[in-house]
Amino acid sequence: MKKHWKRQEKRPAAGGHESIVEGVIQHKGTFAFLLSEKEGVGDVFIRGRGLDLAMDGDRVQAKVRPEKTGRLAGEIIKVVKRAHTSMVGVLRQVKNVWALFPEKGSAPPAVVSGYAAGIKPQEGALAVLEVKRWPGEGAGGASGIVTEILGEPGDLRARIDSILRARNINEVFPEVVVAQAAAFGSRLEPAAWKGREVLFDLPVCTIDGADAKDFDDAVSLEDLGGGMLRLGVHIADVASYVKTGTELDKEAYARATSVYLPDRVVPMLPPALSDNLCSLVPNQERLTMSAFMDIDKTGKVLKRRLAETVIRSWRRFTYEEVQALLEGAKVPDVHKSIGEAVQRMGALMEVLYRRRVQRGALDFNLPEYKINADPHGRPLGVSLRPRLKSHRLIEEFMLLANEAVATELYNAKMPFLHRRHDAPDPLKLKTLSVALGSLGLTAGHIEGANAPKGLQDVLRQAENHPLTNLINSLMVRSMRQAVYSPESQGHFGIATRFYSHFTSPIRRYPDLMTHRAIKALLRGKKENHAALPLDKAGAHCSERERAASDAEHKSVDIMRAEMIKELVGTIMDGAVTTVIDSGAFVMIGDTGAEGLLRVNGLKPGTKVKVMIASVDTMEGKIDLSLEGHPQPATGQRPAAGGAPQPGRGRWQVTDWKKKPRGGSGGGRGRGRGRGRGGR
Repeated sequence: MKKHWKRQEKRPAAGGHESIVEGVIQHKGTFAFLLSEKEGVGDVFIRGRGLDLAMDGDRVQAKVRPEKTGRLAGEIIKVVKRAHTSMVGVLRQVKNVWALFPEKGSAPPAVVSGYAAGIKPQEGALAVLEVKRWPGEGAGGASGIVTEILGEPGDLRARIDSILRARNINEVFPEVVVAQAAAFGSRLEPAAWKGREVLFDLPVCTIDGADAKDFDDAVSLEDLGGGMLRLGVHIADVASYVKTGTELDKEAYARATSVYLPDRVVPMLPPALSDNLCSLVPNQERLTMSAFMDIDKTGKVLKRRLAETVIRSWRRFTYEEVQALLEGAKVPDVHKSIGEAVQRMGALMEVLYRRRVQRGALDFNLPEYKINADPHGRPLGVSLRPRLKSHRLIEEFMLLANEAVATELYNAKMPFLHRRHDAPDPLKLKTLSVALGSLGLTAGHIEGANAPKGLQDVLRQAENHPLTNLINSLMVRSMRQAVYSPESQGHFGIATRFYSHFTSPIRRYPDLMTHRAIKALLRGKKENHAALPLDKAGAHCSERERAASDAEHKSVDIMRAEMIKELVGTIMDGAVTTVIDSGAFVMIGDTGAEGLLRVNGLKPGTKVKVMIASVDTMEGKIDLSLEGHPQPATGQRPAAGGAPQPGRGRWQVTDWKKKPRGGSGGGRGRGRGRGRGGR
């Protein structure tokens, strides 16, 4: 490996001097974690009286020192920036005072000092409170005015609404933003592509899930002869419509990402753009930014070229159709040249994947579950997505394009937002090594300078292991979260020196910034970041990405809990995933759900028979007990006539339909192989 992959995290020795660390707080109620964007600083365990000063998502400064175990721990001394202007929770009357109790673990309750016009207090209702006084400002904690009643906690739609409100995720676009998006019209006129490369004769296609509604990337593959191929990745040119400083741009920046929940999508851009002019639908002219890569038979990129282009997609493929073509089956309405290109794409994908793994990239293999919801947002069931070669094909092409763009921008000394993924915390790797060893795996070599190769070896050992999903999950949880940063020493998970996000400007603001940097490069200019410094943009987009991911996971937990409440009293097989002070989290059956088993002395990987003791549908949490050792249930109980049987009804795993877009991945398949790295 190259030198930068041998970099070790710098930690002060146990008992060393205190230091001040700044970062975003993840509140857990009686404790919290501080997440620093600074390279080489691990997550900090936070406790003490300072917890009352900050709320979930706030940027804080903490006084930090290492403990004897090597873990960094500290106490909050200052709130640098508030993440929210409002709080969401349940209204309760305590004696003669109304208070709002946020979701468990996010912050202490806030006193209600008043109500907006037309709002009346409702005991037990979900509500939004506009904060007028923050914790630590004068006597007492937070207080404010109730501005919205969302509904009863038993209303699933209201619970999902509360998840969005609590994270400042707005579903409604301001009227001026909608008007600006609509002003571009519904059709692209020839004058719009003057001066661009016209690629109408190039066999270009899109490959997406069957239920996708927008198509922001397309691919082409030309045979140059002599074993050389030219891969083209063509991305919707969002920057041609969303100009810096406009209301449309300001709103896109504020959102920073689209959010994908089981029952809805909250887009970054209005539908006039995301579903029309920036959607690469077949047989329609569309403005694009293209990355061309000339690749030899070993998968090495010999030449890269970036260009402003206009395409007309020849065909919209689903993943299943491309998979059929790769397997030699016939698919209707496929032009000969497109069919031949898809066959070459399949072969190229294999070469690119092998090359990436050889250099140390990690390919985690986690099952992906989808909660299927009806038009009213009610969960219908859970299904599992198969991992097809067609998914990997698009992923490899998008990864290569992101890497190519970052390389070109870096070589040109053009400032841009890197997608940075630092090496894992050595302490977490040490803990992981012990956990993997208890599962019978050889894992001591994952620590040290050659961690990527060691982790790859463990993944190979896990391929046929009965607990392969658990092993992959443990490894993913040991990785750092990827962030956006103006500086980077590389991407650990992908094992590349240069990496950016380029392929999804419809749903990620950093990709839009990358497109602007490319345009400046093509014009021989420097992108002006005076109005929006890269470090500020990187921190903001990273925070919004975490908020979106948290909302997605929380909504899935609530949907799962809503379904699994039918199984209270049911005995199921489980495996321990995480051990904490109060017990252990256990993956139950093939549901993809985890529950808390309040039993100590267990180890990750331990197989257990558990009973679903209770379900908190408000919080999306599941309590378990060991078979034959029931705990007092605090939530749902089995209905009269007996409990449902495991593996039946809505929890039967069948098929999977891909979400339209989402997450932070470099390619497709939300979360597939990305884990905390967030490619």
